Amino acid sequence: MASINHLEMCDQLKALPEIEIKKTCFGLFTQAVYKPSQSVIKVNQNEYSVEVGGQLEKLLNGGNNTIMEQRNKGKKYSKSDMGNMRLDTCISKDHQFVGAQLLRFVDFSYKPVTDMVVYEGKTAEAFAELFD
Repeated sequence: MASINHLEMCDQLKALPEIEIKKTCFGLFTQAVYKPSQSVIKVNQNEYSVEVGGQLEKLLNGGNNTIMEQRNKGKKYSKSDMGNMRLDTCISKDHQFVGAQLLRFVDFSYKPVTDMVVYEGKTAEAFAELFD
């Protein structure tokens, strides 16, 4: 599992008023919590092929309606063992909050393709279903 401190969108995520950062285990670990539900946020970094990466870029730039449409179609995005696109997600355990950013591997490092997007409520639940 990835650490929130190693994400490109780390500072933006920590600045959100609905996110609380807690130190655990004598300050050795950092944990993000979605304040409205007190649900712990899990960080994931998954790689995708260029084709799926293009679809993910459209999904993230498309907004709430695009996410709901894809969920209603039963769409699932398949990870790749080795892809040059990486989707960083922060999803609360109750699926009421999602923070996501798509990155591309260029010149030996990952560069952002999209800005960080944040979804809450039903849209966050739908987004999480696309990747289960």
